[in-house]
Amino acid sequence: MPEPLEPDAMAVLARWVREAGGAGLPLPSTMSFATTGPDGPHARTVLVTTIDADAVLFHSSTPTGKTVDLDADPRAAGVFHWPALGRQAVLTGRAVRLDAAVSRAAFPTRPRQLQLVAWAYEELLPGVSEPAYGVAPGAVEAAFDAAAAREGSAAAPPSWTTIAFTPHRLDFWQAGTEATPPTKQRYDRTDRTPTGWTSTPVLP
Repeated sequence: MPEPLEPDAMAVLARWVREAGGAGLPLPSTMSFATTGPDGPHARTVLVTTIDADAVLFHSSTPTGKTVDLDADPRAAGVFHWPALGRQAVLTGRAVRLDAAVSRAAFPTRPRQLQLVAWAYEELLPGVSEPAYGVAPGAVEAAFDAAAAREGSAAAPPSWTTIAFTPHRLDFWQAGTEATPPTKQRYDRTDRTPTGWTSTPVLP
């Protein structure tokens, strides 16, 4: 049977991520993240680092495809999927870049590999252009190795940024069994309830 869900959508999302991690699933906070550019929709996978009462946070360099898209159109969508648990969460909302001080504070908590990738972007981005962001063969590896050998790479580069994705709608899907159907519970933000959300079952 599908489990009952608490009335706060962000609390449900945070719990599902924790439970996916507790179940031993790899990278349980991985989210597919979609934006829209002048040539249409763009999607990629990001690693969410924080889920608070209002938003999910992740990090990127700028300018990259996602930050260019969001600067022009902050509307976005995201999907968490945990097939082994029969769960999926779909988010629809708006995403914006946060103040640089937030990014500087978060950078030391990131894995070393991601820090070095951010510094590689810092070196390479001035020489590339959207939408392809093409680089020469081996350029990323060379920039990564140079960052690893350089002092100061544990501090955030200027191009590194934190993105806050604030959903106004979340859909929580739970798998059924051979004898029962899947279910989907939809949450919409509101100022009319103590939790800030209304919820209703919808077609799965």
